[in-house]
Amino acid sequence: MAAQQEEQQQQEQQQEHIDRLLQRYLDLLDQYTKLRAQLSTLLARVYRDLARANFSAERGMRYGESHYDGRMRATRLLSLNEDAGQPVIVIARPGDGEQPTPCKDPLRWFGMSVPTALRTAQSQSVEAVERIIPALVSVQAEMLAVEIEVRRARKRRDRAPVSSKDDVQQAETVEAG
Repeated sequence: MAAQQEEQQQQEQQQEHIDRLLQRYLDLLDQYTKLRAQLSTLLARVYRDLARANFSAERGMRYGESHYDGRMRATRLLSLNEDAGQPVIVIARPGDGEQPTPCKDPLRWFGMSVPTALRTAQSQSVEAVERIIPALVSVQAEMLAVEIEVRRARKRRDRAPVSSKDDVQQAETVEAG
């Protein structure tokens, strides 16, 4: 009888552990959806500001990837390394030793006087690369780790001896009868 109660308590503890993991997963999912919404809003603003800059540009001038010098390089690089299952995100800036020559402000390639909307689009793009995308990657990796842990916990719970489950059911029917 004591062994059955102990097994039942152990199963309850395992179920509580699974419940805590699922609650953590739902919290992470909520955080992930909020970050995705922020990224979507931010990118919509970037494209809107880029369209505004193109609209206000002088005749024949357009801002975009097809209208800048091909020698331009990224001013920020996002590098993802996985150590011990957790992502390590590194944002490299000019002068970090990654490039032999320092990058200049990309807006200068379009002249000295660029529209404010273009500057805003640039700052929003930088925010996406430096803040939101790394947070998204981290949350997604943590969600994956929690998913794996939930599967493992469920397998441990389901491996409970079948005979003890039958014994518990038989004991319950004897007590009820």
